Amino acid sequence: MDIREFFQQSSGKWSSIKSSHHVDSTTQQSGKSTLQMVLLESGDAAVVALCEKQGVKLSTVLGAARVEWDGYIEGETKNQKGSLVMVATGDLTAGQMYRSIGNFGVPVPCSEYSFAEGDEITFTTEAAGVVAVERIWFESENVRLRHTKTRRSDGSSTIAFCSEVRLGVTKPVAEPIPSE
Repeated sequence: MDIREFFQQSSGKWSSIKSSHHVDSTTQQSGKSTLQMVLLESGDAAVVALCEKQGVKLSTVLGAARVEWDGYIEGETKNQKGSLVMVATGDLTAGQMYRSIGNFGVPVPCSEYSFAEGDEITFTTEAAGVVAVERIWFESENVRLRHTKTRRSDGSSTIAFCSEVRLGVTKPVAEPIPSE
């Protein structure tokens, strides 16, 4: 698998169940959400705006998408809802993932991505004393799994696991993202 195939395989609507464990306080949370990933062309206005903001040449874009989510976490009264645009650059098996401002208006820095054996992609993000490592892999075309470990500068950490099932019977038809 490469980054273009990852975008194609991830496109569509997903039901996600998440379980989080705050290691230092032994607090656990769970939640459920619906995710929608729509592939974007490199000429899409949102992709152009993100590339301009990040200083990325459109000709280097390998894939782009808009991701929207709507869900809840047990014990919270307000749903978590938001969207972001993401753009991948680099080569097909390792590079950078740029994201627009995400949930709660918090800026998201550039992440590094790489593929491992078994078609597993790992994203590593470092910002403001926080390191997040997220692994994503597909059990089948319609089942995706995610594991995230977040470590803060104070030593605290959170571990999360998500199982995601594609809503609908089959993967939607997706075209490769053209590069300039």
